[in-house]
Amino acid sequence: MDHDSAAEHGFAIGESYELITPNGRTRLTLSGTSSFGEDNSTLGAVLMQMNTAEAGDLFGIDGIDTVDVLVSDGADPAAVQATVAAAVPAAEVVDNAVVLDETTSDFTDEIDIVGNILLGFGGVALFVSIFIIYNTFAIVLGQRTGELALLRTIGADPKQIRRSVLGEALVIGVLAAGGGIVGGIGVAKGLEALFGATGVDLPAYPLILATRTLVAAAVIGIGVTMLAAIGPARKASTVPAIAALRDTEDAAALGRHTRKVGGFGLFGAGVAAGAAGLAGAGSTAATVTLMAVGAISIFLGVTLLSPLVVGAITGVLGWPMRKAAGVAGSMAQKNAARNPRRTATTAAALMIGLALVSTALVVGNSIKATLGTTIEESAKAEYFVTDQLEEVTFPTALAADLDRNPAVDAVSGFRYVEARVGSSVNDVVAADLGVMESLLDIDVREGGYPADDQAAVLVSSDEATASGVGVGDVITTEFSNGSTTTAVVAGLFHDQAILVEDYLFDTQVFESARVRETDEWLAISVVDGAEDSAAADLLVAGVIDEFPHADVETADQFRDRIEGLIDDTLAMVNVMVALAVIIALIGIANTLALSVFERTKELGLVRAVGMTRRQLRRMVRFEAALVATFGAVLGVGVGILFGWGIVLALPDAMTSTMAIPVGSIAAVMAVAAIAGVVAAWLPARRAGRLDVLHAIAH
Repeated sequence: MDHDSAAEHGFAIGESYELITPNGRTRLTLSGTSSFGEDNSTLGAVLMQMNTAEAGDLFGIDGIDTVDVLVSDGADPAAVQATVAAAVPAAEVVDNAVVLDETTSDFTDEIDIVGNILLGFGGVALFVSIFIIYNTFAIVLGQRTGELALLRTIGADPKQIRRSVLGEALVIGVLAAGGGIVGGIGVAKGLEALFGATGVDLPAYPLILATRTLVAAAVIGIGVTMLAAIGPARKASTVPAIAALRDTEDAAALGRHTRKVGGFGLFGAGVAAGAAGLAGAGSTAATVTLMAVGAISIFLGVTLLSPLVVGAITGVLGWPMRKAAGVAGSMAQKNAARNPRRTATTAAALMIGLALVSTALVVGNSIKATLGTTIEESAKAEYFVTDQLEEVTFPTALAADLDRNPAVDAVSGFRYVEARVGSSVNDVVAADLGVMESLLDIDVREGGYPADDQAAVLVSSDEATASGVGVGDVITTEFSNGSTTTAVVAGLFHDQAILVEDYLFDTQVFESARVRETDEWLAISVVDGAEDSAAADLLVAGVIDEFPHADVETADQFRDRIEGLIDDTLAMVNVMVALAVIIALIGIANTLALSVFERTKELGLVRAVGMTRRQLRRMVRFEAALVATFGAVLGVGVGILFGWGIVLALPDAMTSTMAIPVGSIAAVMAVAAIAGVVAAWLPARRAGRLDVLHAIAH
């Protein structure tokens, strides 16, 4: 055992310890400790070594996977490699450099998957930030209308005004990029400390701040800021000097024809691109690109069109506020509706995050509903034996041992391997087809279950259609151990919810091919009335006693656990999306803070005519809640649209019906409204503390 694990768990050399393996319990003596590399960097794993013959018996391993060859001093490695290759022509013989490259590539591929997921969520955060930066520049430049007008009157041309605004954006982008790099280093060190606190000590490594990282951070930080500032800069440069001196608002902007055309055009293009992506046309990269372009286009289209409905939606959402808070609630609703474009842009940032959350909820709930119904309908067995840990299996003899129990009516283990079926490599499963009808209803519509002495296979109807096979055809299968066997297609099944794979072989096919795979899970059907008997209790207790890593579950418990795995996945996705939601809430607080400053004189006047500080604070908080709820309404609507498209695109085996979790979505909207109120705390506090006379004179 590696020496760190031995020390941590109190293992002593010379002592014997009980091990639980796929073939049951055994006792082994700790003969020594080892180190994985100079620093024993196991990343928290416990490493054990034993003789190959002993490992083969304990873990059901047939033969060996690799042979390491140490070249003598002075020998030519290439010549040794050629000699070994000639001696074992069926094996692949490579040198150390190739092994190192392949191992490194496998490891970096896994890291790249995680990195790409994080980059995807980072892209969402940047997209959300564009709306916040745009809103900030639009409000700030609106407050500096008089200043810009004076510059125009003394000779500044539109191009100079644009350059001035974009220059400000450039400075902010540089500062943001620098802060992002420093923050990224801090987060990386924080994650390293978090891993260490959980017992997964990462190996010592130098801090690598590559040039490409600095360039990427600078380009993205500056580019996003400059992109968001283009619209406000253009608007600031196109307002005539005399109009700016009058300090009038562009009231006609709301119903501008080009805005409507652009909004509907982007929305339609986004739906078309998303539909093409979900249809799976082209490569994986093309599919992801189409879906990303479709989502962005839909978000932009909804943002352009949403000012048209700000008044109507905030009027409906503000009705309870007007009834409960009187003047403060009424003014909050009118403030949210007075500048529809600003409200829509502020809400758009929150819309994106909640759209992703709603999409995940709809898809996850639809999968749960489909799997739950399917498992309930197809699971005939009273018990399912599964493992609590990943990659832990059960010996094939366990099914035979259980079958001798008088309470057991039928039992079968399920073995999964990778094999070449015909011309393609597939994951396949094997079980005892002779008792399958008593354990699972997989909806065999063509053919049927084979005779006991027949080397047979059942094929999913979708795979049969795709590969052109039918009942009675003979298929050839090649396994990883080099053996090849044939099997007759006995029937076609339609329900893959529990089996997952397309090919279900009889166990005798695996045995004839000498495939020594253990069972990943077992299904047990008990005799009538035995599920509540002492015999069934002994059955469950016996399995758990022999295999403590086993879970013996009823069909309902099995279904609940599968649904729990889906919930865990949704939780991880929503935690990542929460970053975008937090950024959006910062945007709401930022917009309200600028709005309070912009309306200083107005707030002073309402205080002068009798509004109390408490009413003023309440008005600002209610306005934030309205903006957040408006964004939540848009986000939920877009999320349901996305979820509907994904549910349609997924196979019927995963999602046959669309299920909208009304309660969860309502809770998300309520949390968004409350979070908006929290985000407005500082702006509301500042508004309440304004001096009336100074505010009027502002």
